[in-house]
Amino acid sequence: MPASHPLIEAFLQDLARAGKSPRTVEGYRKDLVDFIAWLEGRYGEAFDPKAVLPEDLRDYRQHLLAVRRAAPATINRRVSALRAFFAYLVSRGEIPSNPAARLSGVRQARAAPKALSEAELRRLLREARRSPNPLHRAVILLLAHTGLRASELCALRLSDVTLSERKGKIVVRGKGEKVREVPLNAEAREALREWLAARPSVPEDALFIGRRGPLTPSGVWRIVREYARRAGVEAHPHVLRHTFATRLLREAGADLVTVAEILGHESLNTTARYTRPSEADLEAAVERLG
Repeated sequence: MPASHPLIEAFLQDLARAGKSPRTVEGYRKDLVDFIAWLEGRYGEAFDPKAVLPEDLRDYRQHLLAVRRAAPATINRRVSALRAFFAYLVSRGEIPSNPAARLSGVRQARAAPKALSEAELRRLLREARRSPNPLHRAVILLLAHTGLRASELCALRLSDVTLSERKGKIVVRGKGEKVREVPLNAEAREALREWLAARPSVPEDALFIGRRGPLTPSGVWRIVREYARRAGVEAHPHVLRHTFATRLLREAGADLVTVAEILGHESLNTTARYTRPSEADLEAAVERLG
């Protein structure tokens, strides 16, 4: 790799003084040195920051994308490094304006959120059903059948639960203090009934009470991870949320508006992520051609 440039070294020292980690600083060094090497090789001239044009930076980005076929994350990191470097040079009076100010990154395709397969979910729920602990059973079954966030689960109060023989619902307080009602299926209702029968008689109104008081999100994560370990799957509360949303759309045939309402999404774009095919979906589609 070519030697660094004095202005790069000054920029890196400034980053270090600002508290950036050695790894981050070294990453900036590699990104900037690579750009200068490409620029000097393209024009056969020594690097002069005053001579760098916005078109040069766009050409470099295109070179990374089309010739080197760099990953979007790599390209976006280098774009960020260039913007920061040239902004630093403007602040020092080395150049009159930042040629990278309007240099945009490349869009990264967002994969479908991680969700459990049908077999994985079945193993996890089986471990929960076998548990002698009604709190643990209720936590896992409620998450799996409602898609609640861990924080939302912990915020539930006794007065938020409505149960009858054939129906049930909970009042959920989500992000931005928004309130929504989420229906409960038969298994979630039964798990809640068993928990309410075993719940300690304490002054707190929190629905879920552990040995040390009201259940916390970290406690919910520990419970889910423990039963996931027993089931031989990788899962945490948000994976159960993703799994629930995926099942609503793909198995129950629910529309995006319904799923967004149940999950408490403000934008349908967030919900639409669950309609994207997973890696396993793509592999299965290709296999069917054979």
